[in-house]
Amino acid sequence: MKKNVCVLTGDIIGSRKVEAALWSPVLENSISLYSKKFDIFRGDSFQALVPLEDAFKAAFYIKAALLGLKGLDMRIGIGIGELTMGTLPIKQATGAALLYSGEAFDSLKKETIRIKSAYGDFDNLCNTMLPLAAELMSRLTPNMAKTVAMALQHEDANQDELAVLLTKSYQSQVSTELNKASYFKIKRAIDYCSKELLAL
Repeated sequence: MKKNVCVLTGDIIGSRKVEAALWSPVLENSISLYSKKFDIFRGDSFQALVPLEDAFKAAFYIKAALLGLKGLDMRIGIGIGELTMGTLPIKQATGAALLYSGEAFDSLKKETIRIKSAYGDFDNLCNTMLPLAAELMSRLTPNMAKTVAMALQHEDANQDELAVLLTKSYQSQVSTELNKASYFKIKRAIDYCSKELLAL
């Protein structure tokens, strides 16, 4: 039995309204934090192989990173399944994870995140919870999004440590921004879906 992996397929919402020089390095850096095998194409679109345990955290981190630039957001399709690639670029790989990721992405309409796998009940559960978390995230100011991204990246850091990483003077600023951003609700959805995914 082949091992399940995760492939993310995404593109930037609003990329033409913001100079590529601003968002291009943010896109590449945010993806490379979770993926060693990815392709960026058409400038603002990507496919990435990410560790199964990071599937949802990576997707929401990439969204938060782009939301840190005013006027941008990210649409992401998450595919879970097997993948055959060896040393090939991910766009030349074959397997259900890549297929499902593209189908999840193509099915996005008003929502900005969706998952597809061979597990229908799991998909239904996550496709109820994750779009709600993404809707909360879409309301963030750029400063709030940067704080959420840092908290996702350093989930074991306390708020004093996050304040240092964000070069904020007070821990209370981090606490206020995370609460306004509904970070803990977003994180609960990510953690729950991650736990269910690893239990499949």
